[in-house]
Parts: sequence; C-alpha cells; structure tokens
Amino acid sequence: MLRRPVLRLTVLAALLAVLAPAGVYAQTPKDGLPQPNINSAASMNAALSELDRSPTTIVAEVGSRTVTWGDVADVIRTWPDIVAGVPFQQLYQAAAMQVMQQRALALRAESAGLDKDPAVKRRVRNAMDDALAQEMLRRSLQPNVSSKALQAVYNGVVAGKPGPERVHPRIIVTDTQSDAEDVIYRLSQGASFATVAREVSKDGSAHNGGDLGFVTLDMLAPEIGAVAFSLGVGQTTAYPVKSANHWFVIRIEERRQGGTPSFTDSRVALERDVLHAGVAELRKQVLKTVPVTYYGLAGKSDQH
Repeated sequence: MLRRPVLRLTVLAALLAVLAPAGVYAQTPKDGLPQPNINSAASMNAALSELDRSPTTIVAEVGSRTVTWGDVADVIRTWPDIVAGVPFQQLYQAAAMQVMQQRALALRAESAGLDKDPAVKRRVRNAMDDALAQEMLRRSLQPNVSSKALQAVYNGVVAGKPGPERVHPRIIVTDTQSDAEDVIYRLSQGASFATVAREVSKDGSAHNGGDLGFVTLDMLAPEIGAVAFSLGVGQTTAYPVKSANHWFVIRIEERRQGGTPSFTDSRVALERDVLHAGVAELRKQVLKTVPVTYYGLAGKSDQH
C-alpha cells in the first residue's frame, strides 16, 4: 500500500513473538559481499537502503524457494512506523522468519494441490494485479516526490512550525476486561506499573515494563490515542480501553512538544503523504484510458 496502516499496539507483540533465537541460522558470507552495516545506519530508511543495495542476496533457502535481502526489506516496509524503535537486527530477523514461514506454507499448499484451486488462482491473480497497480501508481507519481518538489512542500508545511505533540506511555494489555480491571485495582493499591506489565501484559513491550517511548497521535490506534493524549503526566486510565480484541491500561510518563523536524527526518513522511494525495485522482484518470463495461450488481455470466 502507499500508506501504512494505523498502528494496532499488539502488532509489536506479534513481531517480537516470531523472532528466531540468536545463532539458530548460520551466518555464511555470500561471495564476499559485505553484510548490511546496520550499526552505522542513522535511521530506519538508511538501514533499509543497506538491504536495497543488493536485493538478490540470499538470506535463507526454504526447500526450492529463496529469501533475499529484498524480500526482508519489502516486509519491513509494510510494518507501522513505531517499529523503528525496535533494534534493526531484531526487525531483520523477524521479517526473515516471516518470509521463511510464508515460503514453507506455500510449498505445503502446492504439495496439497491448492495452487490448482480456482479460488486460490483468482486470489493470486488479484494479488498480482494489486502489486502491479501499486507500482504503477508509485512510478507515475514519482515526479511529485523529487527532492525539489518535497523541499517546496517542506518549506510550506513544516519549516518554522513546531512538531507534533508526543506522549510517553506505558501500557498493559490483557485478553479480557476483567483482567484489565484487576490490573487497575492492583495499580490503585500501589503496585508498580512496570512490575505488573512484566507479570501480565500480553504486549511485546512487557519485558520493558510496558514502556513504548515517545509516540505521536498518528502512531496509535484511534481509541488508544484519544485516551493517551487526554491523560495528564502521571495519570493512569480509570477504566480499561478496548482495541483490536484486547484491553489496554495506559499510563502517561511524560509529554513533550516536538521541535521542527529537519527536511531529512521529514522526507519519508512527506513522500508518503504526497503520493497518497495523488492516488485518488490518478485512479479515476486511468479508467478513461481502457475500455470499461460495468454490469452492476446482477453481473454477467461467464458462460459462452
């Protein structure tokens, strides 16, 4: 997609849950090619550029399938912005594991003959069309995101203005409302938020006492963001907050008004927003370039 989905906080837990244990997979150099210099990368974008410099480098082999640096980078780019707070080595391993699992499942599906199923073939065709359409949109709108064009947008929209407000929350995530209410009661009796988070939270942040670091409103699911940004420093939610089939208890540690971000720091977000703004118009225009017959709800039989 040209715009990343709004964060559901349990995404972080899902990512961390699939991390492979360190050292399980052999780290074999590939034809003398230097490994990604992740430690020197100044940002997530720079780290991904390290993978992009050789997208065909093989990370793993799963049966007859391979997993490459390019595959790993593609997966990481689909994840919400907040994962930038996770060490890149962990993200890399989680993404590689996700692709390996996908390859293994695909091989099993082929051995079961699912690739011949008409419904599966239709979905594969639709997935291919979607990938082609997204790439066509990106390339068609590329002139809108040249350095000169983005600099003009930055000067008009960002430069000289304060950045978005940030809050520093801790969270405890439970499976049921009653469990969350028990957590709130324990906290009201003086229990440490960080200690309770480590003991009961279902989120990937549990090991860190539920600490999410500083986040902006657009990094949170709407129901979580509305509560987090309404709390004062030191306040904890009086009632559990439901989001994505989980229940959240939220505490705010700090609030901070963001400074004006630099053009370099703003570039990825500006590019995403500029591309997004042009998508709707381009989608309408492209229909005028090909023959289209719409049959409505009744449809048309494909029998001849």
